[in-house]
Amino acid sequence: MKAFKKILAVVLCFTLLLAPVTIGASAKDYSDKTVEQIEAEGRVKTKFLSWLVGDFLLGTIAKIIPNLDFVGEDSDKFHTDNFYEGNTYMDPNTDDYTWKLGYSEQSIIPEDFGVPFKYARGSYCPWGYSTGYYTDEDGNDEKMMVRTILLDDCTGRGLIAICSVDCIGISNVDCKKIRAGIADFAKANNIVAVEISAIHSHMAIDSQGVWNAPLTTVGINLLSKLGLTETRSGVNKDYLNKIIDSTAVSIKDAFKDLKAGKLEYTNIDVDGYMGARTVSRECDDDIHKLMFTPDDGSRGTLVASFGAHPELTSYGHEFDGRLTSDFVYFMEKLVNKSGNNFMYIQGNVGTNSVGTSKSDDGLSLEKHERAMRYGYEMAYICLGASMNKEERMALNDQLGDKLGIKEYGSTERYTNWYDNLDTFEAQPVNAVMNIQHKQVKLEIENTTSVVLLKLGLASNMINYNKSNGKYYTETEVGYLELGNVVKAFLSPGELYSELYVGGYGLEQSAIKSLRESYGEDVILFDLMNDAAGYVCPDETYAVLSYRYDPINHDLYDDAWCLTVSIGKNTASALMNGYADIMNSIK
Repeated sequence: MKAFKKILAVVLCFTLLLAPVTIGASAKDYSDKTVEQIEAEGRVKTKFLSWLVGDFLLGTIAKIIPNLDFVGEDSDKFHTDNFYEGNTYMDPNTDDYTWKLGYSEQSIIPEDFGVPFKYARGSYCPWGYSTGYYTDEDGNDEKMMVRTILLDDCTGRGLIAICSVDCIGISNVDCKKIRAGIADFAKANNIVAVEISAIHSHMAIDSQGVWNAPLTTVGINLLSKLGLTETRSGVNKDYLNKIIDSTAVSIKDAFKDLKAGKLEYTNIDVDGYMGARTVSRECDDDIHKLMFTPDDGSRGTLVASFGAHPELTSYGHEFDGRLTSDFVYFMEKLVNKSGNNFMYIQGNVGTNSVGTSKSDDGLSLEKHERAMRYGYEMAYICLGASMNKEERMALNDQLGDKLGIKEYGSTERYTNWYDNLDTFEAQPVNAVMNIQHKQVKLEIENTTSVVLLKLGLASNMINYNKSNGKYYTETEVGYLELGNVVKAFLSPGELYSELYVGGYGLEQSAIKSLRESYGEDVILFDLMNDAAGYVCPDETYAVLSYRYDPINHDLYDDAWCLTVSIGKNTASALMNGYADIMNSIK
């Protein structure tokens, strides 16, 4: 009877999680209300619904579910296996500009991909099994890869591997498994950091476990408490092992590819191509471009980072079954055609989405076509950032006029990518590379996360403290300097943009944004070395939030933190971690 109640509770939980969790506020007319009145109504709704859904419903379920094998014992000590602290800090100012960089990419698709009902996608609904690929306009399968660059500043303090995986996210636990797979090679070749990033495509195979036959996993794991089964992780082991093996090969191949050359950084303002969905609205709308040019004249490597969900193909196609890395694939395709390697590092993704009005050009497009055009347009902008208009026009023709300027350019709503685009200076990066990491302990206050982690659906670490009855996890933050030009914070989750750039969303918070604290030139890489969910400012955190929207003068309903977050104190814990790093290197 007890086991039945537990299973019933979990079914109730998933019914709740899979139902639409948006209680619309925008339909109400607030034109006759003051700001204070709207904010007061928002606070009442937030407090009641967060209690009802987060504390009462999910909180009750979280208490009913027993602690299974996935739950460890809380300790003051961190798990330090396969954690890299970084290198010895060095003054980034130098007159030397000689770098070494190696590049490699490997497929992350398992050899038996296509077996029915084996590989679920990390889409918006569970059980969306993958059976094939989207194809590009030339009929090619849209490959899913891990791309790696290996950087060496030639100072003797070690190399850094940065790996970008075409997946939705990888937990810190599984990032450490990837590092374990390359540990001996890293030690033998003085690799002092292995950074694992996810591009965050919802049209990739599920790398986090939540979408992979969740009720089957729940049933098996609950029966293990009765001694009838052994527990299993929601993450598909075959897929995870493929990522581990492919990443190891890519790092080794990148090491073989190391070449001397020059590194340049370009900050590209692309206003209108991305935007925040939450009420702060402020976000980083720049592309951060690194370009490595080998001295021997061989193939260069372009690294682009900006914050936007690669999900143009995803919405409405939850059970499509095909894989794609969305706009990232088409960015790479065009950059490759220019004669360069490509890597995309997810920027401050937060709640940011792509803005496609300029790349759609008023054309009637399918969702996948929109991803294609957006990717091509962003690639053109990256490649032509430091050119003048005439040079950009020549580049457009050289690469095949992928956006159809000759065919559609005279239509009313068409916007040529090179019109009204400033010329951006490429800055040479002096050859000093500093990397520092710090582990951070987080209390798991979000009851959704407690349920998912206790049941083994997601693979993030979960530890239980018997004395206070609370659950905790571990993650890591980082800081990367490339010369005196690039200063990048490494974020383990999806940081709400106000925590990075500031603005309205921090008005009620004691937290200062990263740019306010450390300079307007700092950049951010999200989903780096973990998939810790949305990170909202402590003071405005709620699993169901209703906040005043100053743009529309109404209430904005926000349920992001209900479905995927650690808890209300995550932001301050991470920001304290960044502060500890910055204080240690001063």
